Amino acid sequence: MKKVLFFLFLILIVLALFSGFFWLYEAKYFKTRASVSATSFSVENSYVFVSPLKAPADGKEKIRVTAFVLNNQGLGVLGKRTTLGMDAKLNIEAVQALTDNFGKAVFDISSANAGEYYLEIRIDNTLLPQKAHVTFY
Repeated sequence: MKKVLFFLFLILIVLALFSGFFWLYEAKYFKTRASVSATSFSVENSYVFVSPLKAPADGKEKIRVTAFVLNNQGLGVLGKRTTLGMDAKLNIEAVQALTDNFGKAVFDISSANAGEYYLEIRIDNTLLPQKAHVTFY
């Protein structure tokens, strides 16, 4: 019985050593998600999402415009000031003008005037090539 306990104890120690070396290796060589600190962003990788595309022009119904500010690796960039182009016929509410950890900025738009609108998106005064296309009917 003592031999069995001795071998089990020995196996347990070997497993503990291997798992310890494995975690040391992991900590040194494997990297987690890249840092999303306020660094440069890629105009080509950043994009705009509009939902829904159309809404009634009653001044109450809102269209959400979400801008995703990404770097060259496609990761979100934190802390970028995002602005939407202004139009006197639109009520634009900045829900989240500074980008979060995922590079997301959010705006809600409503209007009492029917029409089709194309809004420019600027990130730290840099114009995105894509425009937000919203329609109020």
